[in-house]
Amino acid sequence: GNLMMHLSLAGDETVAPRGHIAHFGPGTPCDGKGKRLEMLHPYSATERGGGLVSHHMVCTIPLQGSFVDHYAMVTTMVDQIEAPVRAIYPAVSARSPRSRTAAPGGVSPFRNIDTASARAGIGAFAERLSSLSIGIVGCGGTGGYLLDLISKTPVRRIHLWDDDVVEQHTPFRWPGVATASHVRKRPAKVDHLTAVYGSFHRGIVPHRERLDAHNVAVLRHMDFVFLAMDSGAARRPVVEFLDSAGKPYIDCGMGLHVTPMGLDGIVRVTTSTRERRGHVADRIPMSDGGEDDPYSTNIQVADLNCLNAALAVVRWKRHYGFYADSGREHFSAFMIDGNTLVNEDQAN
Repeated sequence: GNLMMHLSLAGDETVAPRGHIAHFGPGTPCDGKGKRLEMLHPYSATERGGGLVSHHMVCTIPLQGSFVDHYAMVTTMVDQIEAPVRAIYPAVSARSPRSRTAAPGGVSPFRNIDTASARAGIGAFAERLSSLSIGIVGCGGTGGYLLDLISKTPVRRIHLWDDDVVEQHTPFRWPGVATASHVRKRPAKVDHLTAVYGSFHRGIVPHRERLDAHNVAVLRHMDFVFLAMDSGAARRPVVEFLDSAGKPYIDCGMGLHVTPMGLDGIVRVTTSTRERRGHVADRIPMSDGGEDDPYSTNIQVADLNCLNAALAVVRWKRHYGFYADSGREHFSAFMIDGNTLVNEDQAN
């Protein structure tokens, strides 16, 4: 069996473990009479990621009340588990000369070791995203929040496409902050985002260009694409290519207008997968309608950009089984004035 426990870190250094609980599996350690050890508490099998499955919770409290470090916690639990076996077979030991270290930097997409998935017991679900190459087309307000959320997942690559630069209004739509000195330099949006998020995720690839009918074929190499584009006309060749290439994607949109009572409108998420694509023409605006088009005002607010990205990322994670997906809707619209979320276009 395997003894598993959460690794408490501060950067790349260990700190005292929080708590006195570990996990064990497969199998059931017993005493000399074949009775399950009292320190074990059985529960349903849980995948921990990396092929590890736990069947028991292991709980032991040291005399001093807490463990001073992970070495003390591991050796205490190992001694208690192997003691009944050593009473019968003195030469047997659970300790091995082999040691495992964290995966080398080139393997993990994160520059920090990911202990969050292990602590939450969701490593097996996170692995379902690990081999993906993701494209984000449009790195304005919603696109910035898409990157912020997706960079916390173990996807292999995150490609960014945008030909625009950071301007005075940009930081008011984005996650985090950009200082006045950054704004004065007017860096390309993709370069600024790569510099910020590249310090956390290794796989971010910037492309300072606008996708159109001449170069959209680069998306053929993506596993999943997010569209966060302001212009419907610019969106058309990208949507048409993705549908013809059979690529799954999500289009984010927001239409706001001014009323005497305040801003009103919708936040939209349209999903296209092999299970359902026929609704796209009715759900995704692919022309610029002039002054009467609510999209032409281009009103953006950071919280709604964040919500738009969050709804899209949750839908993406449901598509790959990170979250359960019983609704299988391919269109969602959040109505601001009534705080209402409408789900339609369910896959059969």
